Amino acid sequence: MKNISKTLLLLVLSIAVSSLTLQSCKKKFDEPPTGDYPVLETNTTISQIKALHTVGNNPDAITQDLVFEGIVVSSDEAGNFYKQLIIQDDSAGIEIRVEQSNLYNDYPVGRRVYVKCNGLYVGDYEGNHQITINAAGDRIPGNMLGQYVIGGALNQPVVAQNLTIAQIRASTRYRNMLVQIDGAQFAALDTAKTYADAITGQSQNRTVADCAGGTMLLRSSAYATFVNDLTPGGNGTITAVHSNFGSDAQLYIRDTRDINFTSSRCSVTLSGNLISINDVRAAFPSGNAPSNSRVRGYVISDRTTDNIVSQSCVVMDENGLGGIVLRFSTAHSLNEGDYIEFSTDGATLTDFSGLMQMEGISSGNISVISSGNAVPGVVTTVANLNTNAESFESMLVQVQNASISAGTFSGTRTLSDASGSIDLYTRFGATFAGDPVPCGNLSVTAIVGQFTSYQLSLRNPTTDISGGTSCSGSATLTNIAAVRAQFTGTATTVTGSLKIKGTVISDRVNKNIFDDNFVIQDSTGGIQIRMTANHSYNLGDELEITITGASLGESSSLLRLGNSGGIASANVTVLSTGNTPTFRTATVAQVLANAEAWESSLVRITGSTITGGSGNYGFNTLTDATGSIDLYTASAALFFGTAYPTGTVTVTSIVGQFNATRQMTPGTSSGCVPLPGFAACSFLI
Repeated sequence: MKNISKTLLLLVLSIAVSSLTLQSCKKKFDEPPTGDYPVLETNTTISQIKALHTVGNNPDAITQDLVFEGIVVSSDEAGNFYKQLIIQDDSAGIEIRVEQSNLYNDYPVGRRVYVKCNGLYVGDYEGNHQITINAAGDRIPGNMLGQYVIGGALNQPVVAQNLTIAQIRASTRYRNMLVQIDGAQFAALDTAKTYADAITGQSQNRTVADCAGGTMLLRSSAYATFVNDLTPGGNGTITAVHSNFGSDAQLYIRDTRDINFTSSRCSVTLSGNLISINDVRAAFPSGNAPSNSRVRGYVISDRTTDNIVSQSCVVMDENGLGGIVLRFSTAHSLNEGDYIEFSTDGATLTDFSGLMQMEGISSGNISVISSGNAVPGVVTTVANLNTNAESFESMLVQVQNASISAGTFSGTRTLSDASGSIDLYTRFGATFAGDPVPCGNLSVTAIVGQFTSYQLSLRNPTTDISGGTSCSGSATLTNIAAVRAQFTGTATTVTGSLKIKGTVISDRVNKNIFDDNFVIQDSTGGIQIRMTANHSYNLGDELEITITGASLGESSSLLRLGNSGGIASANVTVLSTGNTPTFRTATVAQVLANAEAWESSLVRITGSTITGGSGNYGFNTLTDATGSIDLYTASAALFFGTAYPTGTVTVTSIVGQFNATRQMTPGTSSGCVPLPGFAACSFLI
């Protein structure tokens, strides 16, 4: 009996232990480990470490066993911090330079860290304290980081100092600390702008202002994930790491979640005496704009149509008595109809080819009071403009009962009324440069400018011109050979009210020609057409194109209509589709002998071979019994780099030119294929 009892007792104890073991294992499986993070004894603070170094001196070695702790407030996850940890304690903040990326994986925001300082250096860069590995300011190697920076507990409270911009600027204490600014907004010039420039790889500064009138720079890396996001236009809270570069106070956000601008913008009150634009103009040629002054006016230029450089805008006095060009260092975001107030403090007055400009205006010194205002032009005659042009400079005027010389808007046209004439100038890059000017009696609203002589500039012809009719109905049909004959070696514009008709012989689908170009030919010849935007005209389309006033010039020696400014789609009418282009049969020697006359027309060469390019389309040579000519395929073509056919082929292609070199170009994605109306093995651009 005793043996049985002992056996039962052992069995019960075994079951109990097994049960406890299973429960213990289950708990470990279901519940994540809490983490047993090190806690080091500290004997100094960040502010005491910073006190070891005098800003501007060489870095100072730390030779004592000093240990401080802090909380990570930076993050390189979004790419706006590069190989650096920013940590802060209650006393200060400091940057630790590290030769390692993706630090956020081991040192996320809110992690407590302990820094063993012995063997490191404390210095500064442009007034910003840094901890480095040596006196040269080099970063701590990634494989040595764990010797100096020990990660502690995660998810610790991250405290941002709630401050105004004035308070941040007034003290060096907040450098490398997380700050929060309430009632903040981007300066009017810096709203709806990308944070940086990903195309050029350039970091950018955007100005942040608060409602008290303080301003700071927000600096963003071109490698940040949010580089192409647009800065918001509202008002609210920004949380960022405060840094410094010389005299510039700067902010760095971790990502765009640090910006919460959901409220309406505040109106920043500028200081100084309210003066007129003519008061500013009267200070010229002293060079300096009046000090302790502010000006109000309406933006009358339209940045969206590109008929003014992106760094400039034109402002007319609120009473319509004067105007001036404001010139900024970067593209602005002020819109036509904005009613603005700006401070003239620190600005300078300059003369650009006779046009007065005010430069050096801080983006934080401009306030948009209201938007979408309709600003009427001052009604005048051309004679009055010519007599009093200096008084009208940079003002919006309206000339009634006027006419504009025929052509497209691109370049210089002549605007006339019964009293006289004045130049009407449109930049080649304007969105409407290639549009045809209207005919008949017009009312024209424009800005008075000057480029050695006085001239007018439109904002947008759709809204700035009323009356008149389309000139296309009165255009005379001519042939392509006659148009080509107008070119005598220098860029010009088409003379006369003309239109041409022909068949498209280029193939946009295979991308062996730029998307905004195509080639057209009639029975007399061919010519390349440049449009103002990408087109949709296909091989075999029959088109009628109004070319009145179109530019005529060469691009790398190839003659083009619309070479400067392009031709607008409104000038093109599709008459029919699916037509079979015609061609002339010739030898390579004949093509070379007649290349200028046959330029941009279809030619068929039989009994030829293709060589070069390692058997693939690219820079090839086409050869027949009479000679050789380049056969060129652009790298953007869909068939670039694919194998061309071997043996004897028949090639039908467009005669082209690049500088002094005559060339022909294949154009089908599958290489040598039959095309409608051609023998097998033909090629088209």
